[in-house]
Amino acid sequence: MFYFNKINKYFKVKYYYILWLGLASSSIAQTQQTPLQELVAILAETSTMQAEVEQLILSQDGREIQALQAELVMQKPDQLYWRVTEPYEELMLSDGVTLWYYEPDLEQVSIRDFPSDVENNPILLLNDDLQAIADAYEVSLGYVDEEVRQYLLLPLRPDSSYERFSLTFSGQNLLQMQFESSVGQLTSFSFTEIVNNLEVDPALFQFEVPEDIAVIDSRSTDTP
Repeated sequence: MFYFNKINKYFKVKYYYILWLGLASSSIAQTQQTPLQELVAILAETSTMQAEVEQLILSQDGREIQALQAELVMQKPDQLYWRVTEPYEELMLSDGVTLWYYEPDLEQVSIRDFPSDVENNPILLLNDDLQAIADAYEVSLGYVDEEVRQYLLLPLRPDSSYERFSLTFSGQNLLQMQFESSVGQLTSFSFTEIVNNLEVDPALFQFEVPEDIAVIDSRSTDTP
């Protein structure tokens, strides 16, 4: 769903895996908290996040499938504003109950229930729900350098759509999220111009359907 810039010198895919093999065990030993506790403590510091995003999707053999640029606004626990600006326009919004996906070029909007399970909805990883993360993932820790930390999350459920996630931080700032699918496809989001804990207008997470566009509503029947 959800980018890559000059920061990618830290995050080349081959380097990413070598780093984990070499550093994860020693890094865990150096922290007083478990990697899970440390990750949750970092996430707890942020209630809202705004950023420019570069997304890169790679195939199993490392071939570039898609590159996008977008704007992100996130507010805990589950409100989301995601606007793709390049190479085309699209908009995804959630108020925590409903998810809208608007494609102006196709003149259509898809509406569905917001997925509430952390295993299949990566945005929920940004919540500081220790128990939910502990129930869904095994968490380990590695370092890119003294300032940049990577948390690797391996799903505990065998039917998960993903093989692994990673969250990379510098201080309290989330620099990158990566997701590897069960078929080996890698999606990477790199964040710049990061602003945390700025008050957000709730209206940003609401969508008013324009006139004369197609509406595909797949919400459950009990959704208002």
